[in-house]
Amino acid sequence: MTLKLLLAASASLLLLTACGGSPATDAVTDGGDTVVEVSELACLPQPIPQSSYQVKPQNAVNDFTMNVANIMPPGNSGHISPLTSPLPNQDPDSYGDHYDDQREMYWNSQFKDGAFTDVAALSPEHDLDSGDGNVKIYRADFGVPVIHGDTGYAVWYGAGYVTAQDRLFLMDAALRQGAGTFSALTGTGDVADDVQRKTLRYSQAEYQQFYDNLSDLAKDALDGYVAGANAWIDRVNNPLDLAAELPMEMLALQYTPSHINPLDVLALGVYMTRFVAANGGDEMANVSLLQNLTADHGRLLARQIFKDVLWVDDKKATVTVTDAEFTNISTPEPLREAVLEAAMDYAESLPPELARGDGTGHFPEPPPVQAKLPEDYEFPYPPELLSAALERYNNREPVSRISASYQVTVNDTASEGDSTLILSAPQLGYSYPTLFYELEVVGGGYASRGVGVPGLPVVGIGYGTRVAWALTTGESKTIDSFVVELTGPETYLHDGEEKQMDCRDEVIAYRSSAAGVPAGPVGLNSQDIRVCRTVHGPVVARSADGKLARAVQYGMWMREIETVEGVLAWARAQNFDEFHEAMSKVSWNENTMYADADGNIAYYHPGLHPWRHPTYDQRLPAKGDGSQDHCDTLVFENTPHSINPSRGYMHNWNNKPAKAWGEGTGGAASQEPSAIDGRNRIWEELLTAEVSGAVDGHGDDVAGVNYQDLFDFDKRIGRIDPKSYALLPVINRCLGAANPCDLSAKQQQMLVELQQWDGQHYNDAIDPLAAEDAEASKDTAAATIFSAIVAAMVDELVSDVLPTDFIARHNARGNHPYDVGTFHKLLVRIFKADDSSLALHYDDWLKGRTETEFLQAAFSSAQTQLEADYGAATAVTEYKRMHARADVCGLANPLAGPCITMPHQDRGSWIHIIEFDPN
Repeated sequence: MTLKLLLAASASLLLLTACGGSPATDAVTDGGDTVVEVSELACLPQPIPQSSYQVKPQNAVNDFTMNVANIMPPGNSGHISPLTSPLPNQDPDSYGDHYDDQREMYWNSQFKDGAFTDVAALSPEHDLDSGDGNVKIYRADFGVPVIHGDTGYAVWYGAGYVTAQDRLFLMDAALRQGAGTFSALTGTGDVADDVQRKTLRYSQAEYQQFYDNLSDLAKDALDGYVAGANAWIDRVNNPLDLAAELPMEMLALQYTPSHINPLDVLALGVYMTRFVAANGGDEMANVSLLQNLTADHGRLLARQIFKDVLWVDDKKATVTVTDAEFTNISTPEPLREAVLEAAMDYAESLPPELARGDGTGHFPEPPPVQAKLPEDYEFPYPPELLSAALERYNNREPVSRISASYQVTVNDTASEGDSTLILSAPQLGYSYPTLFYELEVVGGGYASRGVGVPGLPVVGIGYGTRVAWALTTGESKTIDSFVVELTGPETYLHDGEEKQMDCRDEVIAYRSSAAGVPAGPVGLNSQDIRVCRTVHGPVVARSADGKLARAVQYGMWMREIETVEGVLAWARAQNFDEFHEAMSKVSWNENTMYADADGNIAYYHPGLHPWRHPTYDQRLPAKGDGSQDHCDTLVFENTPHSINPSRGYMHNWNNKPAKAWGEGTGGAASQEPSAIDGRNRIWEELLTAEVSGAVDGHGDDVAGVNYQDLFDFDKRIGRIDPKSYALLPVINRCLGAANPCDLSAKQQQMLVELQQWDGQHYNDAIDPLAAEDAEASKDTAAATIFSAIVAAMVDELVSDVLPTDFIARHNARGNHPYDVGTFHKLLVRIFKADDSSLALHYDDWLKGRTETEFLQAAFSSAQTQLEADYGAATAVTEYKRMHARADVCGLANPLAGPCITMPHQDRGSWIHIIEFDPN
């Protein structure tokens, strides 16, 4: 079909829809006698890039002051000494220097000085010959290693050496996870995870190819890091070297570290980019939703409900880029409804077992093998504690990866004075030690400080001497499922031909056990598996009848390692042009903000985003027969970005990057659709008020954002309930002398209490160090009442309409219990229709009730729950919940390390705030 015919069909469908008609499920008219089948739609060209910007030139004089503060709870060290700190569950302070010296500061919104270290008055902790130049390792305050090397190789040699010293157990565990060899250490419980990783990862030959294709700069960093880590491992394995201790976790698990190698480091890089910087591949959850809705409500209502809870492009959603539009949706807008209908037709027929398979972590666990140990063998650690640690690990709650990282950047258009500002707050949860590791690297062209992940030779988030950058997970859908028709165990149909899968054999080595815990040699037993790929990617699941298979296609397939080149360049950049060039190299989807000493700010939503076939709707699996293969990958210029925007500030909280961009509604709570009232509205309100000089009680009343404002905002951002902006006004519709919601006397008292509320889920009177059941750990009555009413509103909305598994999945907030979710946004669309560009499809969300009747029911349910929690005779002013707690536990607890809780604050787990102040 020609492009002209397609556009004619689009115009005709738009007219039909505007006049109240309904599009056909699989065909539209072109305005004449021609009927255009959705299946006839062909690939369309990418949009023509429209972006334009002006860059401020580099200040050759460098006449500026750089103010830097950062914080990383609980501390930078992760080493537990088997001699001085052998017992678990002790006071965190007892585990050594810098193990817990930033936790209390963080929970009191305090920061440490993050400026580059003047080493002139310091003596090096280590003075090493790397084999390619000398490297000296100093210690700054709070145990931050400062690495000065003669060459790039020497710098990263020092980084590998000191990271292994501080975080050897975490480094080893991370590398094992990337390589799919974790069960070799822990036993049968992790075999399924290793099978999944082996299924999705590359072969050793492919990793060797990645290594061979690295630039000399990247090879130097990788080789130096590996050599440095191995030099420390050699010291640990030398029984005469008493200064290099085996970590307590390794002693308890009865193993010693082996040398790491460059290919396993690359495998960890691939694993991390997919874990934190790619989304999708779980469309079968949406298939399940559709099929269950159809069974419960019939086909017509099922599809209406489906469209209302999994929308793709709300044009009124709060976005980061406000001065341009970008799209990753190739289907012309008037045709999207028909394309979705056709996708649902296909999805209805898919067997549910395509959701689970060897490649999704559902490989059957092999029976444990009993280790043969000498009769006089003594465990180095009580088996019951090791058993408890493994039970805690194996029975842990499934990870609800709800991204909650934020970033802000401001230039002189919006700042108070002429400063350029940036705040970075990535969130990876809390643990002993944190998954981040802070370091400073200088030499060989590098000059940067920030955090990386043990096992990877990068400063992933941080700053240089003239530039700074921030990261948050992008959440765009870059992983798609394709369902192929099988003609045999390893053959399938594609483009009308039978094709052979690319298959290989892999071996999963796992450990024996004794007394119910891992014991004996590491990786003594083995499980053979067969790993296959189609043209789309790894096969992760098959139908029970052997007729269908599901493969997942990664947007950055075979190109993940390109990100290493870009991130290494960040640590060398001195100006915008150098950083911008580095951004064009990264293949992952991590929102990146930038600021520099010349006054430039920028935002990027990078990655290899598929330009999908126009017949494909990203909410559901695609046909793998070739008819819906991706058309292209968006060029860098077509990915959302903004450079020096006219309003002078930008913010991101894992939200929709730009207008017209499609959300990755892939079936998980971390991929929820965006709306005007997402959590990032908090940043919009705070920054807009401060730029205008409005008095909001939290910043100052001087127009423009200053350095101190960002500290104040960071404190408040972790305490505000993001649901309050939209849903408190809805609840307040029950106010008035006429009692419009027919509330009882007690319910009216609840409503009155809400009028005193500051909008925070967190009570400012909370003492972070108080016991979790103490009075000083309680929230306000208003916050408690609001949450109860909102929870009741959600229950009134979705019960008996949506399947329980879908409700549970989208009610899950991970370690962000007060976050706004899909159902809260749906409530806003129902009660505040003008706040969304999308009309509702299902017309009975209130179940035949008026808005006030619905609210009255929610108040009644909330009252019942509150009285059950606090007593029927208790005054509403005493409805005070215990504030949610965040676990801060040793990664191997109760085997080793402490385990405590702290009051939840929705803030980043590494935060840096930077000002470039021109003199």
